[in-house]
Amino acid sequence: MRRRRRRRRAGGLLLLLPLLIMGLGISIGAAVTAWTELEGIDRSGRITGPVLFAWSEKLSEQLHLSLAAAEAQAEEDMPEAEWEEPKTQPEREPDTALSIAGGSVDLEAAPKLRIVLDPGHGGPGLKEEQELGAIYRDTYEKYLTLEIAQAMREELSEYGNVEIFLTRDTDRAMTLKERAAYAESVGGDLLVSLHLNASLEHNFYGSEVFVSAFEHFHARGAGVGECILKELTDYGFVSKGVKTRLGSNGADYYGIIRECKSLGIPALIVEHGYMDEDGDWARMNTKEALRTLGQRDAAGLAAYFGLEKGRILPELPRIEETIPPAVVRPDTTPPEEVWYKKERQGDGRFLITLHGVERESRVMYYDYSVDGGETYGKLQLWGSEDTVQFPMNLTGEEQLVFRVYNNYELRTEAR
Repeated sequence: MRRRRRRRRAGGLLLLLPLLIMGLGISIGAAVTAWTELEGIDRSGRITGPVLFAWSEKLSEQLHLSLAAAEAQAEEDMPEAEWEEPKTQPEREPDTALSIAGGSVDLEAAPKLRIVLDPGHGGPGLKEEQELGAIYRDTYEKYLTLEIAQAMREELSEYGNVEIFLTRDTDRAMTLKERAAYAESVGGDLLVSLHLNASLEHNFYGSEVFVSAFEHFHARGAGVGECILKELTDYGFVSKGVKTRLGSNGADYYGIIRECKSLGIPALIVEHGYMDEDGDWARMNTKEALRTLGQRDAAGLAAYFGLEKGRILPELPRIEETIPPAVVRPDTTPPEEVWYKKERQGDGRFLITLHGVERESRVMYYDYSVDGGETYGKLQLWGSEDTVQFPMNLTGEEQLVFRVYNNYELRTEAR
């Protein structure tokens, strides 16, 4: 009796196997059909927010019908003794993460921004700075920028009206010209190059954004940059502002900005913070911290363009951008009128009044030495006025030197 039942069970399984294979083939065919249609919408080859939710229901329905047909056929042909009632599966809740604003919207006609994220550096080199980027704390910048870019892509994919592309999603080398060419090939509206900073004296800190100095390229880059900097300062970084830099020939200094401009694409460089400064490093030294940076970048970009998380808009808000009438030149001179005075107080300490003026940009930091400039303390943030005051314990034997910096890292000494 036991042997006969085993034979019947084996026979049932052999009969069911080709039906399951047939069902799987139908399902794969349905998926391929949906994916083919999706490819026609998203040139990135990635399922971004608007595309995903437009096609998810159609794909789900095709798969459901194919599997149901295979199960019905299997039930009909399976020996009665071996049939078991299938377990009831809970109904899948409909996707509600992305809605269509204002009722029905033609998804193909809805405006879409094509944003290209450029994780700085990348490649197998062991000494090449272009490939490795900054190297501190046994960490390569190229790995951190990729983490930030992937988090930014994931966060932006939750917004409507945007498609996201990465110049690289692995550790590979790309020239600046290749990165700009890729942005053009996908019809990029904006390229955001993601970086982390370092300084020769290992004393600077803060976030800064570099943009083109010319026309609408400056207006677009500066607008997005200001919104991203707001997010980063809310996270705890100090803002060093949106800046330009020119080469000796008068063109944009940074290659990725220059190459993108030559192809008609606005670009900006986001320097999130300094890997070699403890305070900044604490905001980027874990995967979760890097993920937060990417999310902050995404929120700033979305705020500038008026994107809404979970919604496809039939029209994007109109952005008022002021085109500069001339080249937006960087500050190339250090702070002026730098002096200090000290006044003895009743408690025996001295009150230091430090003065500095910056007419082209802004005064950013100050520091001081008590040994004639051999060593200096940590950079302190300047205030909003032309002077700062602070107490010091002095014996009168010190050799005081004060340094005042602008946000372009240019400085003036006072002895």
